[in-house]
Amino acid sequence: MKTIQIVAVVVALALVATGVAIIVGSDILGNNSDKKVTVTQSDGTEKEVKYQPQRIVCLSTYTCEFLLIYGYGDKVVGVSNSTYTNPDLKYAFGPGKATDCGSFSKPNISTIVELQPDLVIAYPGYPDVTKALDDVKISYVELKCADLTTIPTEAMSVAKIVGREDLGQKYVDFLNQKTSEVTQKVAAKTVKDKTYMESFSSNYASGPSSAYYTLAVAAGCDMVYSGASGTVSPSAIIEWNPEVILKTPTLVSMEGVKAKTIYDEIKGRTGFDTITAVQNDDIYLICSQLFSGPRCFGGMLAVYESLYPGELSKDWKSALDEYNSMFGVNMSTSGLYYTEHASA
Repeated sequence: MKTIQIVAVVVALALVATGVAIIVGSDILGNNSDKKVTVTQSDGTEKEVKYQPQRIVCLSTYTCEFLLIYGYGDKVVGVSNSTYTNPDLKYAFGPGKATDCGSFSKPNISTIVELQPDLVIAYPGYPDVTKALDDVKISYVELKCADLTTIPTEAMSVAKIVGREDLGQKYVDFLNQKTSEVTQKVAAKTVKDKTYMESFSSNYASGPSSAYYTLAVAAGCDMVYSGASGTVSPSAIIEWNPEVILKTPTLVSMEGVKAKTIYDEIKGRTGFDTITAVQNDDIYLICSQLFSGPRCFGGMLAVYESLYPGELSKDWKSALDEYNSMFGVNMSTSGLYYTEHASA
């Protein structure tokens, strides 16, 4: 038996030295190579996948952040381009760390195959992607980790895959603690501010299917638009006459003086000077990274503070500082918020 074990180690080292994927060596040496775990996907279905995979391609930016706070980021060998260039995540998953596998919705399957992953974390809702992964016989699980309502379950699914259920529960407890005060206060509100929520492009309204919309409603917004996410006419926005305008730019588009440029563009739209939100400077730019993913609690707090200033025991920035400290990361806490309202 001892001789067989020694031979196995020698073979494994030889394979690594000759460029064969390290995961092959891991299989020979054991290392949970055959162990499986059943997790809940974003759509609520269950799936059995490899436990503690050693080579992960992760096409969801939000899930990548969970892998990072669970101390498993070094097992990620490929990511979507939105993660590869993300200002907060590229230090862990950008050039020299992971491989750019293309768009999360249309990834480069050939690149993924070359990386020889033992698990792909796919972004849900793209059957062409999962079919392509089936065709090349690569194991995958669909986890978005975006929406406030499903994140607790998804966070635990990621934790189960990597064997860090302790950290998963720690995150879920933290999330509940940070959002519970807002939830209680919103439940007691009888009158809520009429809010128009706009995504990246001008006049592109967020609808109920959007994770951003869901979070804003949970934070106390009374939305003036309830249709499908998409471009609406400026005249419709003027007619709705919102009391609050929420805009959700990316972090890159808010850097430096860019946030003020976006703010001024909203105020300068033809006819918007008649809108109550514009007249009162109740326009708030809150970075999109705070509306989805592990830091969605920050978005919830920021929205509530914007609508009802001075009511919370702790502000959104302090909560983000606590998140960074608790999970050993250094995500942005500045450049995420812009308004010219007097109460800010």
